[in-house]
Amino acid sequence: MAKQRGIYGFDSIDSRSRSFNLIRAKLLDYRRDRQWRMIGVVSATPNVGKSFISANVAASLSRDPRLQTYAVDLDLRRGSLTDSFGLNPANSLRDYLEGAPGADRPAAFGLEGESLVVMPTVPGLVHSAELLAGVRAQTLFREMRASDERNFFILDMPPVFANDDASTTVARLDAYVVVAEEGRTKTREVRDAIALLGENRLAGVIMNKYRGGLLSEGYGVDDYYSAGYGVTRDGGDK
Repeated sequence: MAKQRGIYGFDSIDSRSRSFNLIRAKLLDYRRDRQWRMIGVVSATPNVGKSFISANVAASLSRDPRLQTYAVDLDLRRGSLTDSFGLNPANSLRDYLEGAPGADRPAAFGLEGESLVVMPTVPGLVHSAELLAGVRAQTLFREMRASDERNFFILDMPPVFANDDASTTVARLDAYVVVAEEGRTKTREVRDAIALLGENRLAGVIMNKYRGGLLSEGYGVDDYYSAGYGVTRDGGDK
């Protein structure tokens, strides 16, 4: 079902998981060297594959037995991880942040047979920035940081220029990555997003649908969805 929904990171044999496994390796380096384990995933503009990257990187990370991985959907207006993982929550992260009746804790779904917990949101037209700056959101971030050191959080966030949600949230995280799409995202947009969020927390830029340099040579990585090949801060491949 995951593959049918475009999530390939659970299966390292599938050539389409390769890019996400390479990103996983870089994030694990950051975890070891800088103790980063709360990583936001943003984009400058919508519809460039941000949630696709978030879901696949979280799935790939969940294959590491040293981790308990969480995929957290903070895109409160247009969240899509619920659909990506085929969930049908009675209440969601948005309900918790709004203080809805019966939502005393954020909804969390452990996937059978996997070390991945999904905290979904059901999107809606809400005052998202205010909710992410609110008491419940701040409590949630504190609990993430104070939780077991094995826990690793991938937080799918709204596009940077859709609202001020991302800039409101990123200060509570360890780092963020920017997703861009080849042929769609402008260099200026990436630079402006980084300038707004701050370079000190930038973990890297992931180029979705980047096809240059993905040579098969018997490894079977020339598939269209070997997308998401990343670029580190110093410009090298990851």
